Amino acid sequence: IKSGGHTNNRGFSSTQVVQIAMYSFPDITFHSGAHTSTVGTGAIWDDVYSTLEEYGVNVVGPKVTGIRVGGIVLGGGMNYGLTIDDVVAYKLVLPNNTVNNSSDPDLFFGLRGGFNNFVCSPPEKYRM
Repeated sequence: IKSGGHTNNRGFSSTQVVQIAMYSFPDITFHSGAHTSTVGTGAIWDDVYSTLEEYGVNVVGPKVTGIRVGGIVLGGGMNYGLTIDDVVAYKLVLPNNTVNNSSDPDLFFGLRGGFNNFVCSPPEKYRM
Protein backbone atom coordinates (compact mmCIF):
# COMPACT_ATOMS: atom_id res chain seq x y z
CA ILE A 1 0.00 0.00 0.00
CA LYS A 2 1.38 3.42 -0.93
CA SER A 3 0.29 6.82 0.35
CA GLY A 4 2.43 9.05 -1.81
CA GLY A 5 5.73 7.33 -2.39
CA HIS A 6 8.05 10.06 -1.19
CA THR A 7 11.24 8.27 -0.24
CA ASN A 8 14.68 7.72 -1.66
CA ASN A 9 15.05 4.20 -0.25
CA ARG A 10 15.03 1.72 -3.13
CA GLY A 11 11.96 -0.52 -3.01
CA PHE A 12 10.13 1.41 -0.29
CA SER A 13 7.78 3.37 -2.58
CA SER A 14 7.05 0.77 -5.17
CA THR A 15 6.65 -2.91 -5.64
CA GLN A 16 6.87 -5.39 -8.47
CA VAL A 17 3.50 -6.91 -7.51
CA VAL A 18 0.04 -5.39 -6.85
CA GLN A 19 0.14 -1.92 -5.38
CA ILE A 20 -2.75 -0.01 -3.80
CA ALA A 21 -2.40 3.76 -4.01
CA MET A 22 -4.18 5.66 -1.24
CA TYR A 23 -4.41 9.04 -2.99
CA SER A 24 -8.19 8.56 -3.35
CA PHE A 25 -8.54 9.18 0.41
CA PRO A 26 -7.66 12.89 0.74
CA ASP A 27 -10.42 13.94 3.18
CA ILE A 28 -9.60 16.49 5.89
CA THR A 29 -12.14 17.26 8.61
CA PHE A 30 -11.65 19.42 11.70
CA HIS A 31 -13.63 18.51 14.83
CA SER A 32 -13.83 21.73 16.81
CA GLY A 33 -15.42 20.16 19.91
CA ALA A 34 -12.62 17.63 20.34
CA HIS A 35 -9.98 19.97 18.84
CA THR A 36 -8.82 17.11 16.60
CA SER A 37 -8.92 16.43 12.88
CA THR A 38 -9.53 13.38 10.74
CA VAL A 39 -7.12 13.24 7.83
CA GLY A 40 -7.15 10.68 5.02
CA THR A 41 -3.91 8.89 4.27
CA GLY A 42 -3.97 10.23 0.70
CA ALA A 43 -4.19 13.90 1.72
CA ILE A 44 -1.28 16.17 0.87
CA TRP A 45 0.19 17.99 3.85
CA ASP A 46 -0.05 21.35 2.06
CA ASP A 47 -3.84 20.85 1.94
CA VAL A 48 -3.94 19.75 5.58
CA TYR A 49 -2.16 22.93 6.65
CA SER A 50 -4.38 25.24 4.57
CA THR A 51 -7.60 23.50 5.68
CA LEU A 52 -6.69 23.66 9.36
CA GLU A 53 -5.47 27.25 9.04
CA GLU A 54 -9.10 28.26 8.41
CA TYR A 55 -9.85 27.13 12.00
CA GLY A 56 -6.79 28.80 13.51
CA VAL A 57 -5.05 25.51 14.28
CA ASN A 58 -2.10 23.58 12.90
CA VAL A 59 -0.55 20.13 13.08
CA VAL A 60 3.03 18.93 13.16
CA GLY A 61 4.11 17.59 9.77
CA PRO A 62 6.76 17.87 7.06
CA LYS A 63 8.03 21.19 5.75
CA VAL A 64 8.55 19.89 2.20
CA THR A 65 5.60 20.44 -0.15
CA GLY A 66 3.77 17.67 -1.99
CA ILE A 67 4.13 15.01 0.72
CA ARG A 68 1.11 12.78 1.46
CA VAL A 69 -0.03 11.96 4.98
CA GLY A 70 0.22 8.15 5.19
CA GLY A 71 3.92 7.45 5.62
CA ILE A 72 4.54 10.47 7.83
CA VAL A 73 1.92 9.49 10.42
CA LEU A 74 3.31 5.96 10.54
CA GLY A 75 6.98 6.88 10.74
CA GLY A 76 7.28 10.57 11.50
CA GLY A 77 10.71 10.64 13.02
CA MET A 78 12.87 13.65 13.75
CA ASN A 79 12.78 14.76 10.12
CA TYR A 80 9.05 15.37 10.34
CA GLY A 81 8.79 16.93 13.79
CA LEU A 82 7.64 13.76 15.48
CA THR A 83 4.28 13.79 13.75
CA ILE A 84 3.45 10.42 15.29
CA ASP A 85 3.30 12.06 18.72
CA ASP A 86 0.20 13.97 17.56
CA VAL A 87 -1.72 10.90 16.37
CA VAL A 88 -4.74 10.16 18.57
CA ALA A 89 -6.13 7.18 16.62
CA TYR A 90 -5.77 5.21 13.39
CA LYS A 91 -8.71 3.79 11.48
CA LEU A 92 -7.80 0.81 9.37
CA VAL A 93 -9.33 -2.20 7.66
CA LEU A 94 -7.93 -5.50 8.93
CA PRO A 95 -7.35 -8.56 6.71
CA ASN A 96 -10.65 -10.07 7.88
CA ASN A 97 -12.46 -6.97 6.49
CA THR A 98 -13.29 -5.50 9.89
CA VAL A 99 -12.56 -1.87 10.75
CA ASN A 100 -10.36 -1.13 13.73
CA ASN A 101 -10.34 2.34 15.28
CA SER A 102 -7.13 1.70 17.23
CA SER A 103 -8.96 0.19 20.18
CA ASP A 104 -6.15 -2.38 20.40
CA PRO A 105 -3.26 -0.71 22.29
CA ASP A 106 -0.66 -3.07 20.80
CA LEU A 107 -1.83 -2.31 17.26
CA PHE A 108 -1.84 1.43 17.98
CA PHE A 109 1.69 1.20 19.41
CA GLY A 110 2.87 -0.77 16.37
CA LEU A 111 1.38 1.70 13.90
CA ARG A 112 3.00 4.63 15.69
CA GLY A 113 6.45 4.02 14.31
CA GLY A 114 5.72 1.02 12.08
CA PHE A 115 6.66 3.17 9.08
CA ASN A 116 7.17 1.22 5.85
CA ASN A 117 6.18 -2.08 7.44
CA PHE A 118 2.60 -0.83 7.05
CA VAL A 119 2.93 1.51 4.06
CA CYS A 120 4.51 -0.93 1.62
CA SER A 121 6.41 -4.17 1.42
CA PRO A 122 10.06 -3.38 0.76
CA PRO A 123 12.51 -6.06 -0.36
CA GLU A 124 13.64 -8.33 2.48
CA LYS A 125 17.06 -6.67 2.85
CA TYR A 126 15.37 -3.31 3.59
CA ARG A 127 12.85 -4.56 6.15
CA MET A 128 13.24 -3.48 9.75
